[in-house]
Amino acid sequence: MTNNALYLETLLKYYEDEVMGEAYFHRLADHIGGTAEREKFALLAEVERRAADVVRPLLEKHGLTPRDKSILKVLGEADVERHRHFSWMEMMAYMAGRYPAYLDEFEALERLAPKDDMPALKLLTRHEVVAIDFANKEITGDPDSLASIREYLAGMESG
Repeated sequence: MTNNALYLETLLKYYEDEVMGEAYFHRLADHIGGTAEREKFALLAEVERRAADVVRPLLEKHGLTPRDKSILKVLGEADVERHRHFSWMEMMAYMAGRYPAYLDEFEALERLAPKDDMPALKLLTRHEVVAIDFANKEITGDPDSLASIREYLAGMESG
């Protein structure tokens, strides 16, 4: 597989993963925590949606067609089954431990990307940084654990 083919295949997969991620966080809110945690999951879902939205124009540019969002939503919701019995802190520990590998994957995608795709891909990578930051702050009890998420979302609105 050429680097270009690998890039395109990976770009499409990561877009679909973000759409599934939005559904995943919305569904997790039905199982973990109370009102405050549901609101935090809603913000995490919004981060996923914005990451997908920023990548979507790249799919169009490269002639890629993702699976229908209704299919991706079902897949994302199904992924919750593995975590639905976690406590809030177990979920935060999972995110803090697992999500850095996703960050590595996004950075690998950047290395394959054409230069003009980089602004969108940097925002895609950044969304993972803020999710990890959030989880780590939740674990340490930081009262402003949502700061980086709010900053990311505000930057997406102004950018």
